[in-house]
Amino acid sequence: MISKIFWRGKSVLVTGGSSGIGRAIAKATGAAGANVGLIARRHDQLDETASIIRAAGGQAATVTCDVTDHEAMARAVAGLEASLGHTDVAIASAGIHRESWPFNATAARAVIDTNVTGTINLIAAVLPGMLTRGAGHLCGIASIAAVVGLPGNAAYCASKAAVVALLESLRLDCVPAGVGVTTACPGLVDTPMITDDERKHGGVVSADDAANRILHAIERGRAEVWFPRGTAAAARLARGLPPSIRDPMLRGQPRMRDARS
Repeated sequence: MISKIFWRGKSVLVTGGSSGIGRAIAKATGAAGANVGLIARRHDQLDETASIIRAAGGQAATVTCDVTDHEAMARAVAGLEASLGHTDVAIASAGIHRESWPFNATAARAVIDTNVTGTINLIAAVLPGMLTRGAGHLCGIASIAAVVGLPGNAAYCASKAAVVALLESLRLDCVPAGVGVTTACPGLVDTPMITDDERKHGGVVSADDAANRILHAIERGRAEVWFPRGTAAAARLARGLPPSIRDPMLRGQPRMRDARS
């Protein structure tokens, strides 16, 4: 369980709050007493998440927004802060997966725009206020896939590696100014992004479990959280191998396939 003492009364903004990890994070923080601002592109699912939070006694506000649109994101954050107060914690959870083989520039660009530009746009909207107050916390959802390239997933792996590097660099500047930064790197999580075949593999964690791990890391001010540990360790081990060994090994790995996300 997450700490109600930590989350009670805090204003928490979550992108991708209509499904998956984002929805689980929104539900958990709302149940813990946070005022939750939800941003996503699917209106009906956003409202459903907000209704769940309100039914549990929490407060939630929603804005339908394309996270890749910088100006739309700025307006969305401004509107939510007008309703909920200044942002205490911002969690960039919006993300998509598209297969990258055969390589397709349109699909690759969609992944980069959502996973990287969407994270940048949320941070750009909330960070100035946090720096002015000398308080706040940023969290981005990256992936263990950031560690090593996987077959058929060039754009996805690249996008998550970019999020890791983005937050790592921002942490160097933000922490001395009073703003925490946490990078979350899960493995396979049971969300609409993965397929039924992927669910049969070992090491898949539930969205609620992933949300709790991420929120605990924020509570503790941790710089990074990687899970499951075995998957993270295997990825780091593969990264350290020479390409002559690593590449044949990775070519044989099961490929992430496109699912509804």
